[in-house]
Amino acid sequence: MPRMPHRIPTLAASLALACAPLLALAPTALAAPAGNAEPANGVNGADISISPENVTPGRTVGLVVNCSASFFGTPDPTLVSSMAFVTAVRVHPMPGQPGFFSGAATISQDVKPGSYSVSGACKESNTSLSTFRGEVEVHGRHDDDHHRPHGPVHTGVGGSIDPGSTTQVAVGLGLAGLAGGALFLSRRRSGTN
Repeated sequence: MPRMPHRIPTLAASLALACAPLLALAPTALAAPAGNAEPANGVNGADISISPENVTPGRTVGLVVNCSASFFGTPDPTLVSSMAFVTAVRVHPMPGQPGFFSGAATISQDVKPGSYSVSGACKESNTSLSTFRGEVEVHGRHDDDHHRPHGPVHTGVGGSIDPGSTTQVAVGLGLAGLAGGALFLSRRRSGTN
């Protein structure tokens, strides 16, 4: 059997890189609600937990939807939506927890501070009997925003903007020509073209 020593580490590294974003969101999505973040009561036991409930624009919130009540049979949740979200979010089944679904939503950069409703339903075929609602509170930008840089960063560009003098250009071209000539001669002597 041929030996393939480099494929297994490469495959493992690829899988680790592919799973990293999901693992980074998992603690947020699975965490118990913080503070007074009780699950919102919905119709027939449907509810949603949002963590954290207090956020600033551009941040991500974890969503855990509970559709485990026997009333729902096999739940088929709708998209979870809010005027605060960049886009509506599809939640996915949580492994080992029947009836529970999780996802993550990004708060829009343009949303104004305030309280926003988060809603969806456990059964796409019967939303009126499976609706859940929660709230997310959006605060203004971070207090330290006035310390962030504004405008372009002046780091120096190493002469890439100034065309330089004709002397500098001539010396550069001469050095490049010498290097090219030396390479040509060394290859010619060794017999390779």
